[in-house]
Amino acid sequence: MTMIMTDKAIRIAINLFLFVAMILMSSIFPGIANAQSFFRGTVTLPYEVHWGQADLQPGDYLILVSSLSQPAKIYSKSGKQMVFAIAQFTDLNSKGGTCLIITAIGNKHVVNSLNLPYSGISLIYKPVTKMQREIADKADQVQDPVVVAAWK
Repeated sequence: MTMIMTDKAIRIAINLFLFVAMILMSSIFPGIANAQSFFRGTVTLPYEVHWGQADLQPGDYLILVSSLSQPAKIYSKSGKQMVFAIAQFTDLNSKGGTCLIITAIGNKHVVNSLNLPYSGISLIYKPVTKMQREIADKADQVQDPVVVAAWK
C-alpha cells in the first residue's frame, strides 16, 4: 500500500524535523549554536500576532537571528510551527528594552519590529505609518512592547 502525503503533511514533517535537529544540535554543541547567532531569545505571545507572512498563536517561541542579512527563524516551543520573518530594513536604535513592538488595531496584532538596543538596532518587519500611529493614538491602542528574553 502506498502512502501519499499532502503538501501540508510534508511541510509539517520537515518543520518538525528541523526543529528537533536544531534542539539536538544546540544541546550537543551549545558553543557552536551560540556562535552562529547574531541574536537568540525567547518570547511569550499573549495573543495571536501576524509576523511577516505568518500568524502565530499565543504561546512560547524561540527567536533566532543568524545575521542581519538572514530572516529571523521563529520556532514554537511545542514544535508545531517554524516560520521565517524577513526584516524590511534595519533602524538604528539603542533605547528601550529587548522586545517585540506590536501594533494592535481592533482585534488584530502585527509585529512591527524586534528591538535589540544592546546591538544598537531594531529589525523592522512592518513599518508603522503616520496615519496608523494617529489612528492607534485616537483609539487608545498604542504600540505594545512584548518582552523578549535574550540569550548569550
